[in-house]
Amino acid sequence: MAVKARADLGLTSLRLFEAAVRLGSLSAASAEANIAISAVSRRIADLEQQFGTRLLHRDVRGVEPTPAGQILVIHARNLLRLAERVSEDMAQFSDGARGLVRVAANPSAVNQFLPDLFSRFREAAPEIRFEVREGVSGDIVREVLEGHVDIGIFAASVPHEGVQAFPFRADLLCVVVPAGHRLAGAGALTLRDLLEEPHIGLEDGSSLFAQVCQRAEEAGRPLTVAFRVRSFEAVRRMAAAGLGVGILPQAVAAPYAAVDGIAVIPLSEDWSRRPFLLGVRERSALSASAEAFLAYLIGATP
Repeated sequence: MAVKARADLGLTSLRLFEAAVRLGSLSAASAEANIAISAVSRRIADLEQQFGTRLLHRDVRGVEPTPAGQILVIHARNLLRLAERVSEDMAQFSDGARGLVRVAANPSAVNQFLPDLFSRFREAAPEIRFEVREGVSGDIVREVLEGHVDIGIFAASVPHEGVQAFPFRADLLCVVVPAGHRLAGAGALTLRDLLEEPHIGLEDGSSLFAQVCQRAEEAGRPLTVAFRVRSFEAVRRMAAAGLGVGILPQAVAAPYAAVDGIAVIPLSEDWSRRPFLLGVRERSALSASAEAFLAYLIGATP
């Protein structure tokens, strides 16, 4: 018998088939589902007809899956688990007090803004859970567009066509140098003051470092990059060791100046104030819990 190219599978039939395999009999499956054994038998027969192959060996002791049935029960269990997940996720759309909100944010937002915002929001909505991913701004925009996260927080300088965006907060950039550096006593510095210095930059994809490199090119001289590191802390530590200068958000550098042994100097450039955006793929399609958090973030923006 030829296998049909496509079978329209019903979750009820798959659930009964999985129960029959797990429990070893049609009668046990019918008792678990609280339906007649004849209905169970009919559902499984329909599956066998759809796939064009026998799925169960039947005898007086009960049932066992055939090789085809062994494969089907694996897929059935995966589909049934997925269906449960779908139900849980869809419940979030009608219940704003519960649910999961998936957030992606760049390191600047994670380090400077989100801890306090999460803390205050959860006081009012303790049942809402969060899944937070940290990444570079360009990747965050892509994750929003592809539906992998509900809300993204990224640098406004990054292209974000197709994302529904809302103003968020901004940070101020500063220069970090070793405490004994020749520039340590400056009241403020411009990028031109730093072009002769080796730089400690953030990893590829960082919107901050991309912006600094672009501005250096515009100033007529590319940066001399001594090291590329993954975190703000690593930039501070490398600068403290005299390995170069760094440009960081002031809020992630100034609190650690004494401990790290660095000087923190304002960056006097018209682009040193960096705005951030909140982004969603489609606000009207957000779950109630994600909408509640987005509204809170918008309301908490100065």
